[in-house]
Amino acid sequence: MEFALTEIQAEFKTMAQKFFKERCSITELRNTENSEEGYSASLYKEVAELGFLGLIIPEEYGGFGASLMDLAVVVEEAGWASLPSPFVSTIAYGVVPLLNSGTEAQKQTLLPQIAEGKCIFSGAFAEPQAQFDFQHAAASASTEGEGYVLSGKKLFVPFAQSADYLLTLAVTGETKEAGLFLVRGNQEGVTHKPLPAIGPDRLYETSFQKVSLAKDSMLGEGEDGRLSLEKTLLMVTALQSVEMAGVLRRALEVTNDYVKERRQFGRAIGSYQSVQHRLSDMFTVVEGGRLAAYQAIWRIEAGLPAEREAAIAKAWLGKAGQQVLTGAHQLHGGMGIDLDYPLQFCFRRFKSLQLNMGTPAVHLQKISRNIGKADQTSAAFAVRM
Repeated sequence: MEFALTEIQAEFKTMAQKFFKERCSITELRNTENSEEGYSASLYKEVAELGFLGLIIPEEYGGFGASLMDLAVVVEEAGWASLPSPFVSTIAYGVVPLLNSGTEAQKQTLLPQIAEGKCIFSGAFAEPQAQFDFQHAAASASTEGEGYVLSGKKLFVPFAQSADYLLTLAVTGETKEAGLFLVRGNQEGVTHKPLPAIGPDRLYETSFQKVSLAKDSMLGEGEDGRLSLEKTLLMVTALQSVEMAGVLRRALEVTNDYVKERRQFGRAIGSYQSVQHRLSDMFTVVEGGRLAAYQAIWRIEAGLPAEREAAIAKAWLGKAGQQVLTGAHQLHGGMGIDLDYPLQFCFRRFKSLQLNMGTPAVHLQKISRNIGKADQTSAAFAVRM
């Protein structure tokens, strides 16, 4: 793994930093969170115009054909800014599964729309009895004629009310094999109920009541379907880890700036050794988690097994990252919870990401299952570009 950014990645990082800093002010974040949609359509369009939505989409489908590492650089900056947009969800639940398992017709139709910011995707996976271990999923897609009929309930679906498509996990047949289905968000039989959430992104309970689906709505069958599911979950975990690293980096930077200005006993509190040690511990957590997340992305792109690395990143950032936010609030005191201050946005965004796609305990179990396994090169989890 190359630790230094390439020249192109450095340009992406500079561009993303400048754009997100200008367009994701505290006022903008608060106004967006209080809006009816829960995201800014105009901001989403601007993200598309900059090419961020089409970064890993091949040029033949209207994208830039960039690498996953290029995308990760932008996702980290989006996390830093607490970007109020379905940017990451559309990439993870739309672009990645379409590239891996979509038909040529689906790619030709949907990928250009995503690149242009005309299409939003979300993921419907969690259920009341299957929040992290999806082998217990109960939503089912039974065959009917030449298509399927989907029934079931999903929880914590981000941007469901605004999504054009929902990537939905459902079991099929007597063998109860898990498969991924593309479902239109406004299709007959699909209903959305808002759920209370600590994070700024809107979450919904989505119900499917005998929703008719065409045969090509299923992304892969049998073994192909299982691999498509595994690749998608792996990519979502890795990208959210990168996003978490950006959120925690922002919290650390805000705290570092604050302790230089806050004075007590005639001097800046940042001059006290105990404060410096606390910041050093926080920096170690953030940088370690950031590198772990990027390693997972690098291994996915290289066609190497990456489940363990993605689990390490998510577990470390989710568990030790809590200490970073705790330290940031303790060093700020009451200032940290002010709604006009960025730290409370960092905290709420972090909590949302920490719980999504598995808590630290869930990923620690995955790590334990992988300890001692041979690290053999495999293209099983590679994203085909």
